[in-house]
Amino acid sequence: MDSRYFDPEGLARVGNMELVARQVVEGFITGRHRSPFHGFSAEYLDHRAYTPGDEISTIDWKVLARTDKYFVKLFEDETNLRAHILLDCSKSMAFKSGQLDKLGYGCYLAAALSYLLLRQNDSVGLTLFDTDIKQYIPPQAHPTQFRRILDSLDATASDGDTAVGPVLHRVAERIKRRGLVIIISDMLDKESEIADGLQHFRHNRHEVIVFHVLDDAELTFPYDRLTRFKDMEGAGKVVVNPKSLRKRYLERITAFTENLKNLCFERKISYHLTKTSQPYAACLAEYLDKRSRLG
Repeated sequence: MDSRYFDPEGLARVGNMELVARQVVEGFITGRHRSPFHGFSAEYLDHRAYTPGDEISTIDWKVLARTDKYFVKLFEDETNLRAHILLDCSKSMAFKSGQLDKLGYGCYLAAALSYLLLRQNDSVGLTLFDTDIKQYIPPQAHPTQFRRILDSLDATASDGDTAVGPVLHRVAERIKRRGLVIIISDMLDKESEIADGLQHFRHNRHEVIVFHVLDDAELTFPYDRLTRFKDMEGAGKVVVNPKSLRKRYLERITAFTENLKNLCFERKISYHLTKTSQPYAACLAEYLDKRSRLG
């Protein structure tokens, strides 16, 4: 597989989100099939082990010939998971220190996760939000759902302020059936409100995964010259010497990420600090690891 598909900025230059999602997922599955970790294989994604009483016509004879094991093909009516992907589209997600901003990274990640879920015959839906729900696509397992999600992601833009916590409550109220909630956001909001919103999902017995997306520069503060900083969601601007701020800033961003990690841990929520330079395969692996515990 071409190495650019492991590099988020290389992926962004490809431009075609559908192509990227398919290439990332298919390449990732191939890699999982060739490696022993977590006990997953390609069969996990669209087959299950044969059990007495299954129709013989559903046995995958090619898999039997290759592995000497009986697997049956999964069909759409065997959907066993309803997943909701929540993508933050607020102005702060437009920040970038390289070629790809946080929203762009989140869009490609959402597309790859959607394709993977649908490939597993699961239902997947998409919610775009800033201070409110901008768009809500209910979960479906139909093949046309991927195109619907892609069209929504292609059209989205970061154009609002942030209100992560209140929006989580609104989404939780919409979701009636227990499922998996995947949140993709920089989580730049009041931590107490985020905690309450996450608790709402857990109270409703949903499983939750948080991909806390931050730009590398937000985590390392690499600036060394007089720099003008602008509030992404306000009118404030300030010119400072970064050297005088670096230590205090790094202490605060570390405390922020650790606090979010802890509040997720306390609620039995999977938390993953995700840099915009991190290959999407790592996020897919985190999802599958969570999925293995769901099963």
